[in-house]
Amino acid sequence: MVGTMNMNMKTKLICSLIMICLAYPLSVGHAADPFDNLPDPTRHHKKITKKAVKKIKQRPPLILQSTLISKNSSHAIINGKTVAVGERIEGATLLAINPFEVVIEQRGKQKRLQLLTTDVVN
Repeated sequence: MVGTMNMNMKTKLICSLIMICLAYPLSVGHAADPFDNLPDPTRHHKKITKKAVKKIKQRPPLILQSTLISKNSSHAIINGKTVAVGERIEGATLLAINPFEVVIEQRGKQKRLQLLTTDVVN
């Protein structure tokens, strides 16, 4: 009976030691993960530069798509919107409509938007 009890104690002791060895890594924590310091790509970063913010706030460029000129009226299609002389589009005022270009005023400066570029390749 002493031999059986001694064997039973040994088994319990070995099982206890195995359980302690298995539970030890959980109590200490995990090893350092090399990816822990990488930023989360789905979250906004706190370090957004002023230049990047300015770029985000900028409006898309105005693109002349078509001019429609008749005896009674003239219209231009800019960025998919039909605009007449004197009307505004995305912060710019349309000043003149010519067959292949329009003149706009944007931030106090006059600019020409051309329908066709001079770089035509045959």
